[in-house]
Amino acid sequence: MNKLRTEFYEEGKRLDADPATRHLSVCAAPRCGQRIDYDAKPGTTPNSHTLEHVKSVEDFPELQEDPTNFAHFHFNCNSSKGKGTTSLGLGEQVPDWW
Repeated sequence: MNKLRTEFYEEGKRLDADPATRHLSVCAAPRCGQRIDYDAKPGTTPNSHTLEHVKSVEDFPELQEDPTNFAHFHFNCNSSKGKGTTSLGLGEQVPDWW
């Protein structure tokens, strides 16, 4: 998993370096969307990079090493969101009975 984290971080850093692809490397946390500090070592500062699993590993362990389940997050945004599935800002979740 460490190799996958490193590769995902490096991909984000490459995307951030190019203004044409920078939008693909910003923090995917709802209500954030700001640039990540790719110069800082991952997980070391509030604005540094962390890998977020869009679907939680607890609920979807089979997706733990699936790159399609990865999202770029600030360390603080990831730390403050808690456990659960990440919403990528697609709207409010509707109750199951709806």
